[in-house]
Amino acid sequence: MPDQQGKLREIAWNEICPWFMLTRCIRIALFIRVLMLGTVGLIVVTAGWQLIAWFFIGIDDEVLHEWRTSGCRWVWQNSTDFTVSAAQTPNSAGELFKTAMTGLTEAPIDLWNHLTRPFVDLFDNDLTLPGFFCLLLCGVWEIIVWGLVGGAITRIAALSLARNEVPDLGQVIRFAWRSLLSYSLAPLMVLAAAALFAIQLVVLGLGMQLDWLAFIAAILWPLVLVYGLFMALILLGLLVGWPLMWATISVEGTDAFDAVSRSYAYTYQRPLRLIWYVFFAGLMGTLGMFMVKAFALATIGLGDWAVSFGLDQETMAQVVVQHDSPIGDQAAAPEGLLRIAHRVIGFWKSVLTAVAAGYQASFLWVSAVGIYLLLRRDIDAAEVDEVFVDDDEPDFGMPPLEGGEMDIPEVAVDRPAEAGDTTSGD
Repeated sequence: MPDQQGKLREIAWNEICPWFMLTRCIRIALFIRVLMLGTVGLIVVTAGWQLIAWFFIGIDDEVLHEWRTSGCRWVWQNSTDFTVSAAQTPNSAGELFKTAMTGLTEAPIDLWNHLTRPFVDLFDNDLTLPGFFCLLLCGVWEIIVWGLVGGAITRIAALSLARNEVPDLGQVIRFAWRSLLSYSLAPLMVLAAAALFAIQLVVLGLGMQLDWLAFIAAILWPLVLVYGLFMALILLGLLVGWPLMWATISVEGTDAFDAVSRSYAYTYQRPLRLIWYVFFAGLMGTLGMFMVKAFALATIGLGDWAVSFGLDQETMAQVVVQHDSPIGDQAAAPEGLLRIAHRVIGFWKSVLTAVAAGYQASFLWVSAVGIYLLLRRDIDAAEVDEVFVDDDEPDFGMPPLEGGEMDIPEVAVDRPAEAGDTTSGD
């Protein structure tokens, strides 16, 4: 018998490159239920932002004015490139792929800026007190909405990545609703901790209006720097690691305190690993966003192309083509029913662009779970497939057994596993 030792028969890529698991995030983010949750989350958050900003419409604040004009606009009206413009109708396959490739590298950063902007703008020196409360309310609203929607997405991702299961939509929403307080409280606890340090420095600033207190404060200024360091560690950790808080709760089924503890530990203990995982996940998200944009642009373009064969050029330019496109700019403004038709068509196209932006949001939450599982594996040596299973969640096992040859039970390969199915085919 020839010597078979030393021959390489199989490479365990999952052990050599465990971060390959992040490639699965594209497929999970494209699940219809996940895609719809991401889209709904963006729409509901933006609607709440606009309503809150409307209550502060009379406030003379430059930061708040900039927030109203650009920060809380609908995702398909934003100047960012993490979505698809309804006016980007391609005229050829080459133009379609060229348009789909624009803004891909900026898309993850643009979305990150979009979601974190109300919190970042809170630290603007030109912000007035009413503007501060407006942005704070917008931030709290965002945390509550994504606590429910993002919690449901991360729960789907946790079960899909760890157990290869796709849970029912109602099941994950119930899980997110029961854990909503933990999802929402985790980032608010961090902000409250930073506020405690900030309030003490505010009191110091008020006291420094007296000359002798200013002199004493100057001598003790290293303490101010220490407080600033604490706030920097807290807030930068929150800025980078806040998606890991949602992932912790969805994977471990734990509370807000454990979510904060794990997110900060994983962020600061393995920063280089975290940077690499985020970079690779960004590459995967960019690839997925290219596919989503290509399909969205093709859908809009092919629909317009087919309709144009049965519609005269003038009506096509007035009704179907959007006014912010080169063709639409040259057309006369529609009137009467044509104007209504133009707006309704634009609305449906905007819904499609919102879904394209919803993919980017859903991928953010799905990839956060993948990164969390990898960091937990590196730091705590926990297996990737270890995930909390709720009592009311079905436990999928092996397919049922059926009688085989010589009355030996064997797996029924033509019957899928069912929740709680422990029966055999005999």
